Amino acid sequence: MKYLTMVAALVFAGSAVAVDCTDCHEKIDTTMHVESEATLANCADCHSIADAHEIDMDLHTPDLTITECADCHEM
Repeated sequence: MKYLTMVAALVFAGSAVAVDCTDCHEKIDTTMHVESEATLANCADCHSIADAHEIDMDLHTPDLTITECADCHEM
């Protein structure tokens, strides 16, 4: 399911607004998050990401890894 989501995200990437997290945030230490097997659900739990950002759950699933996030978003 998450691969289907990633394909859909890539297909619509041309029409969607590109998200560059580093426009507003310091660069994320992805190495630390990869080692801890961080997922989108972890981001939401630890950093309250949903309080500041509306996540399109049609394109994202809670089990997306930080590596998969970095494939589409500049972190």
